[in-house]
Amino acid sequence: MNNLIPIQYYTDIYYNIMLLIILITWLHTKSFTGFTKDTYLFSRISGILLFWFLLLYMGFRPISWYFGDMGAYAHIYDIYANGGDARKTNDIGFYTLVNGLSYFQSKTLFFFIIAFLYIAPLYIASKRLFKRYAFFAFLILAVSFSFWTYGTNGLRNGLATSFIILAFSYMNKKWLMYLLFAIAYSFHGSVALPIAAYFVTSRYKKSSFYFKLWLLSIFLSLTIGSSLENFISNLGIMDEDRVAGYLNNKDAYADSFSRSGFRWDFLIYSASAVGISYYFIFKKKINDIYYSRLTNIYLISNAFWIIMIRASFSNRFAYLSWFMMGLIIIYPFLQKVYWKKQFSIIGSLTLFYFSFTYLMNFILPNI
Repeated sequence: MNNLIPIQYYTDIYYNIMLLIILITWLHTKSFTGFTKDTYLFSRISGILLFWFLLLYMGFRPISWYFGDMGAYAHIYDIYANGGDARKTNDIGFYTLVNGLSYFQSKTLFFFIIAFLYIAPLYIASKRLFKRYAFFAFLILAVSFSFWTYGTNGLRNGLATSFIILAFSYMNKKWLMYLLFAIAYSFHGSVALPIAAYFVTSRYKKSSFYFKLWLLSIFLSLTIGSSLENFISNLGIMDEDRVAGYLNNKDAYADSFSRSGFRWDFLIYSASAVGISYYFIFKKKINDIYYSRLTNIYLISNAFWIIMIRASFSNRFAYLSWFMMGLIIIYPFLQKVYWKKQFSIIGSLTLFYFSFTYLMNFILPNI
């Protein structure tokens, strides 16, 4: 992939290939009922093909600052390869991984392995949770707004959240889930938020409370948001240098997150998962403890971002809930049949969900 595609078109081509995959999937859902051998075969083959496409295209991308922090990670690799120590944060798992790989692999294979560790947990989790329909879950995770960004730029965040998704698929095996939590935290300490949310929701499980909490966070952010940002930054509950940089430098990262301030567009985007989960939990009376738990975790994590929404680089906080969005949206559609044309709805829903990703990452940057 390194030399075949000009680097200035690399990301644009990716989004257009994903659009093609989405359209093929949409046509399939319009042509089949969803409960046939043809659909199971489509899901199995498409899932494998999508996995290998993502792995090869992302894993063998050119090593360049064009992909943001990829250049910085390449520099970290070089330091370790030359016998130095590049560790600057408490993310000991990630730096240990880079150090270990620097002894045995080339830089190209290093980024390939990182891509594998980012993509494979999502594929495995989809297979565990949805079995014959795993492709549709894997696809919606892969077309989420920040999927490409955190696989090519914010690598530590991406690795950590992928392992959190995998951990959530092992809620019935607590020891393994806790181990995956520990690995995820060692890659990037920010995932302490969804991990903490998991333990909070294990003690208090009433979903109505968390929906009210989410609404309250909007009101608080609009009225006393700046004061809350300063209060949270002074608590010392997260990486002090990291949080301070995000909160106090409103303009330094403007290119990475277009603008600071209260982002109604991203709030509406976040609300799509809130609305769908509310509908299934309270209107359809879905009796699924696992789904309610995931939703509660999402609501806590997203409410935290809403409080911090004005911070520069607030996408870093948003991603601590956004990485779950695809799973929250697609889960009820793949677990139980509610409507005669539900399979067709899945195709349209996935296309609509990807439209935001395509608009924000491909259309608007090229205008």
